[in-house]
Amino acid sequence: MLKNIVFLLALAVFSTPAAAVSLSHTTPEVKISLLSDTPQINPDQDLKILIKFDISPGWHILSPSPGEIGLPTTIDWKLPQSRQLTETLWSRSKEFNDEGLSQYIYEKEAYYLATLSPSEISADSRTASFSAEISWQACADECLPAKHTFNFTLPLTNEKLSPSEKWRMALKQAQKTFRTSQEKIPAQIPELKLWLILLMAFTGGLILNLMPCIFPVLSLKAIAVVKSAKHKRKLRSDALLYTAGVLASFGAIAFILVSLRENGEKVGWGFQMQSPVFVAVLLGIFIAILLMFLDIIKVSNPFSDPMVRLSVKARKLSSFLTGAFSVLIATPCTAPFMGIAVGYTLTRPVSSCYPVFFMLGLGYAFPFLLLGFFPKILAGILPKPGKWMITLKRIFAIPVFLTCIWLGWILYGQLSGRPAPDEQGLLWHPYDAGKINEAMEKEQKIFIDFTAKWCLTCLANEKNALDTEEFAQIVKEKNIILFKADWTKHDPLITQALENYNRSSIPLYVYHDGSDTHILPQILTPGIIRDFLK
Repeated sequence: MLKNIVFLLALAVFSTPAAAVSLSHTTPEVKISLLSDTPQINPDQDLKILIKFDISPGWHILSPSPGEIGLPTTIDWKLPQSRQLTETLWSRSKEFNDEGLSQYIYEKEAYYLATLSPSEISADSRTASFSAEISWQACADECLPAKHTFNFTLPLTNEKLSPSEKWRMALKQAQKTFRTSQEKIPAQIPELKLWLILLMAFTGGLILNLMPCIFPVLSLKAIAVVKSAKHKRKLRSDALLYTAGVLASFGAIAFILVSLRENGEKVGWGFQMQSPVFVAVLLGIFIAILLMFLDIIKVSNPFSDPMVRLSVKARKLSSFLTGAFSVLIATPCTAPFMGIAVGYTLTRPVSSCYPVFFMLGLGYAFPFLLLGFFPKILAGILPKPGKWMITLKRIFAIPVFLTCIWLGWILYGQLSGRPAPDEQGLLWHPYDAGKINEAMEKEQKIFIDFTAKWCLTCLANEKNALDTEEFAQIVKEKNIILFKADWTKHDPLITQALENYNRSSIPLYVYHDGSDTHILPQILTPGIIRDFLK
C-alpha cells in the first residue's frame, strides 16, 4: 500500500509540466514581467510571450503611440532564424492632457502580447535564444527614460505543447485590457497635426535656402537667372524645371529612406554625406565647377553655364539637374522646423512620408519659382548683360572654393577618423547610451551634441555658441558632463538615439538638468545657451 502511494506521488511530480520562462525587472517606477506560454518550443507551434508593466502609484508610462510629445514604449526583438514576429497586442491606452498637449498613457498596469511563429527556416539547433529590448519613459513630476533587455533560451521539442495554468490565468487578466478589433488605435500625432507638420516642412524648406551649405550651389542657379532676367517665358520655364528637379530629388531621397528603413537599416537626413565615396565624387564636381567659374577650363557646365549658348533641350536639362543637384548638397544642413518635420516621418506610415518631403521640396524651390513667375522683381534692378556678369561669376567662385575646402576636410576626417580638438579645453565624451543613462540615474547634468563634420549648421553653432569661453565657464560652474555624438560616419547607435528624440537629422542638442530633459533650438546663440543651461 505504501509503495503504491509513493509511486502515485512520484508520477504526479514528474508528470507536472516544466515551468515556463518567467523573468522580471524592477525599478522604483515600473516593474516589468515576462512570461512564456510554454517552457519549450515546438518547430510547428506558435510561441506566445506576455509582458506586463506594473506601474507605481502617481506614475505613468507612454503608449507605443504617445501623442504629441514624449518617448514611446517600444519592444525590439532579436529572434532566431526559425522564428518571426507575426502579431502584437497592446492594452488600451488612456488619453492624458499635459499643459495643452495630448498624450496616450498607461497607468497602474499594461500588457503586451507577442506571437512568435515558425518561419520558413527550420531550426538547426537544440535550443533557441531570444532577446527583448524594452524602452519606456516613466513620468510623474519628471520624466525618466529607461531601458532593459530580457534574454532567455528555450529547448526544442517535437512534442505537442499546451500552455501552463499560470499562463492561462495571466492571459485571462490581460485580455480584459486589450483593444477590440472595433476600437481605434490612437495615432501618435492627431490627424489634424499633419497640416501643421506640412506647414513646418514648407517653412523649413524655405529657410533652407538661407543655410550656409546652400549658397555655393545656388550661385549656379543665380547666374542663369541673371542671364535670363529679361526673358519672361524662358525664366518661367527654367523656374518650373528647377522646381521639378528639386521635387524629383526630394522624392528620391524619401524613397531611399523608406526603402532602407523597411529593410531594417537605420539612416537619417544627410545619410549620403556619411559615405566617403559620395563626398569624394561631390568634391570632384565642385572642383570642376570652380575651374569653370575661373575660366581655367572651357567645358560646358552640366548644370548651368551662363557663358555658353545652350540649345533648348540642353537648357531644360540644365535647369532640372541644377534643382536635383542642389538638393544633394543641401542635405548637410537642417533648417529650423525641418528637424521636427523630418523626424515626424519616422513613426508614421509611408503615406505621410512623401507629402512631408514634397512640402520640403516645394518650400525649398519656392524663391526661384516665385522669381520665375514675377521676373519684374529682378529685371527692374539689374543692369543689361555685360562685363559685370564675368565679375559676378568670379565672386560666386569664392563660396565654391570654400566648399571644396570643406568637402576635403570632411573626406579627411572620414578617412582618418581623428576628432577635432576642443578650443576651450573641455572634455567631450564619445556618445555612450549606457554612461548617459547612468549619469541620469545619478541626477547629473548632461549636454549631448549630435553633430557631424558635414553639417555646416552644426559647425556654425559650435563656432558661435559652443566653442566659447562663456559656454566653457557655464559647463565648469554647473559640472555638466559633455557628450558628442559624431554622425560624420554612419553609426546605427546614434541614428537610434536620434529616433528616440523623434528626430532623423542634425543638429540636435539635448540638455538634462538632473531632473528634466530639454531640446534646444537648432540654431544656437550665446543667449540661448545661457537661458537653457543657467
